[in-house]
Amino acid sequence: MGEPMAVVTVLRPVVPLREAERRPVAPVPDAGETSLFQAGQVRVTGERLVVGGQSWALRDVLQVETARRTPKVWPYLLAVGLAAALGLPLLSWLSVTVSALKGAYEAGLGLTALGLFASMAALLVVEDTHYLVLGLPGGSRRVFGSHDAQLIARLAGTVRAACQRP
Repeated sequence: MGEPMAVVTVLRPVVPLREAERRPVAPVPDAGETSLFQAGQVRVTGERLVVGGQSWALRDVLQVETARRTPKVWPYLLAVGLAAALGLPLLSWLSVTVSALKGAYEAGLGLTALGLFASMAALLVVEDTHYLVLGLPGGSRRVFGSHDAQLIARLAGTVRAACQRP
């Protein structure tokens, strides 16, 4: 057939970018720890979880969970519905009216097509975001997010196993 397709995973820390820019990022010393899991800026050792510039001691982790956030799609569905329910009849009316409105018809046709196809394209590329959630003494915290559900599941399993080690 052909070459197999490559899978690209985008790894993002959950920390907002503005907050990460303000906070100095100190590299976490290796201290001879063996990595149980490493992917991009995420690393799990026998003693801690490191995401970007932040580190959590596994002895402090009370619970490890995953969470999924589905993005809101109603604005895109609303745009498609409005374009179909209002834009198309309005364009039909403009196409048979006086020739003085010919520019309005062409502008309306362009705007309706742009809104309709942009909304459909946005609906096609929308993805769930999966998070690693740690239960800490101060409460639960989302520490890492990705669109790759398998990555988050593997990461959560590794953190759980590392927390249960003696």
